[in-house]
Amino acid sequence: MRFPAITKISLARRGLHTSSIARAPLLITPKEYQDLPKRTTLPLDVSWHMPNSTRSAVAEYLSGPRIPNAKRFDLDEVAELDLDKNPLSLTHMLPKPERFVEECRKLGIRNDDHVVLYDTIGIFSSPRALYTFKAFGHENVSVLDGGLPRYIEEGYEVETGDVKPTLKESQYKLPKNWKEDWVRSYEQIVSNSEKPTTDPTSEIVLDHRPLPRFTGEAPEPRPGLSSGHIPNSLPLPFPQYLNAANDKIPYSSYKSIEELKQVFEKALGGEENLKKYIEEQRGIVLSCGSGMTAAIGWLANESLREQSGKALKTALYDESWTGYALRKESKIVKGNA
Repeated sequence: MRFPAITKISLARRGLHTSSIARAPLLITPKEYQDLPKRTTLPLDVSWHMPNSTRSAVAEYLSGPRIPNAKRFDLDEVAELDLDKNPLSLTHMLPKPERFVEECRKLGIRNDDHVVLYDTIGIFSSPRALYTFKAFGHENVSVLDGGLPRYIEEGYEVETGDVKPTLKESQYKLPKNWKEDWVRSYEQIVSNSEKPTTDPTSEIVLDHRPLPRFTGEAPEPRPGLSSGHIPNSLPLPFPQYLNAANDKIPYSSYKSIEELKQVFEKALGGEENLKKYIEEQRGIVLSCGSGMTAAIGWLANESLREQSGKALKTALYDESWTGYALRKESKIVKGNA
């Protein structure tokens, strides 16, 4: 995939003079990361693993290897943990703006820093972290395509052992353009599910779980949770966006722009449908098991926008299938869409 150059945009921030903030490319390579100015670049380990995995993202970060000077941004900790807002105690729900700002200050992130997000699989949880930063208006942020495994495979320096402490907290301020319309609630999903996809007023829900979980043929990785899908939703398993890791390449990475476009075309019923939905800005809601891998689709779509200026109008169902299926009143469909 080709990566556009960093450009500059000007914006006025509350209480501050107008300053020039870099809008970074969505995806960068390890070589491009190495070429960034170290003083204003901050790598963040945002790794996360499935609940049935034996891996510990925190333990792996603390022991290393990790990118030198990387901090840890824990998507399960920087989340909505208030039971009044998250009564089902779901993981990595989008946090309150104040919690996001608190973590940025704690990690020493400044508003004009270039934040580079990576995970230890290649492309898995880093798009969700990008979605979070972008939702709260931090534009100068990129995902390391191929993540830590690619960085290591290409021979770049890593560190192990004790993590260097943050020497000084920042004065990070929440940018003004917090994007609340990027999120869909359970109530919105239920109301929308009552409309067929042929209804032009409906939003099309794309489910990014593996197809056997969508059809109900395979169990969910979360014990006791039913598989199946939301009425009138469509399957789009997230691996379709990616070049999978293999014996020769130990990391996943995004496919080319043209291939990503074809993935959306196939999921939405063809090239003409994709063009139509982009032109009409038909709402597309991205869902998955818990709101993590749906962001892989979100970043794929944003990559189309970055390349051509045109893309689908998307939002994430933050609770995703876990929140939906945990509720006894939810209608669950099994079989093909």
